Amino acid sequence: MNILYINTTDGEGGATRLARNIKKGVEESGHKTSMFVKIKYSNDPTVFLIKKENKFFKKLSSFIGKDLNSVIYNKIHDYLSNDIEFFNNDNLLYSQELKEADIVHCHNLHNNYFNLKLLEKISKIKPVIWSLHDMWAFTPHEAWIIKDNNGVEKFNVQVKPSLYINNREYLFKKKKKIYNNSRLNIVATSGWFMDELKNSILKKQPMHLIYNGIDENIFKPTDKILARKKLNLPPKKIITFMANAGRLNRQKGWPYALKVIEHYSNNKNVLFLCLGGNKKDSNLSSENIRYIEYEKDESIFSLYYSASDIFLNPSSAEAFCLVIAQAMACGTPIVTFPVGIVNEAIIHKTSGYIAKYQDTEDLIKGVDYILNLNEQEIKKMGEISRKKVIENFTFKKMIENYLKLYVKLLNK
Repeated sequence: MNILYINTTDGEGGATRLARNIKKGVEESGHKTSMFVKIKYSNDPTVFLIKKENKFFKKLSSFIGKDLNSVIYNKIHDYLSNDIEFFNNDNLLYSQELKEADIVHCHNLHNNYFNLKLLEKISKIKPVIWSLHDMWAFTPHEAWIIKDNNGVEKFNVQVKPSLYINNREYLFKKKKKIYNNSRLNIVATSGWFMDELKNSILKKQPMHLIYNGIDENIFKPTDKILARKKLNLPPKKIITFMANAGRLNRQKGWPYALKVIEHYSNNKNVLFLCLGGNKKDSNLSSENIRYIEYEKDESIFSLYYSASDIFLNPSSAEAFCLVIAQAMACGTPIVTFPVGIVNEAIIHKTSGYIAKYQDTEDLIKGVDYILNLNEQEIKKMGEISRKKVIENFTFKKMIENYLKLYVKLLNK
């Protein structure tokens, strides 16, 4: 098979790393791949720019140390308040890579580079798969729209930059029209996200559930005492959460994390670790919280999971939530709201604690529950968690499922 991938970049970032890993896994399975991106960071000869490079801008960008072409392009579309039209994607549309591809597999299509009308054109000549990592595909301009238990919108997280003018109604209608004229195969990475899709403007498109995968050989249990010794951590109860639960990202649940931290502020035996955190972004100064700088080496993150008594995930929305799978693979008990893969991955009070959605008191109750378990109960919880990951959420399993979907579409 020959698979063509489309994503914003081939660099870093959650969705980008995932797209890159799928491409690599498919190649290692003996198939041919190519990728088109807005910004190329690697030297991979099979990765191409979706828009032809302007040689003058390239030289000028190299001189000033900034992608000038991208800056200008972004500003134009920011002022137009339109991130789905007026993009020239001819470099992809008339490419030999598209001509030879058996399947076109899309990932993130936002960030001012992809003409959504192109989906309609491509879907008439090639099977198209679109793996969604947020809600942008079925909202006007938002990566996430968060509602309360009564279905009332509490807040939204707009794709950056925010619209200069309120063009939401036009963008929403335009997306709906394009989808109605397209044949797409939408991939959801969790049951929770699949439910969101079934009530969206994409509901008429065929949908498939394929979980994301992690490397279980990197994310694996390490003796807690040994992990803490390597990381120079104290003999306290350690509760870890990710930095993107910061106050600037409401979807990741900073208000809930803050309440939990405040609840234990006078407990000198409890330490919170904010992984990849920056004190200035959290607006919180407390003796029981430590900020850990971002680390590219995933094995270091694995050590932090193993050193922790609890991994706290206060997110209000997740397409999958990779960090939950990572922590579970390390045998770390999870306390979380029921988003992303939670209901499929965690058995309440058996392999973690699933708090009532957006209920701070129940989140704290979950932390107390885990902290009061004995060593044998924690060990059992960790064994169940890792077994669940090995059976469902590994990199190998993810590649197998995508290959099955590719074959299924080609056989049609």
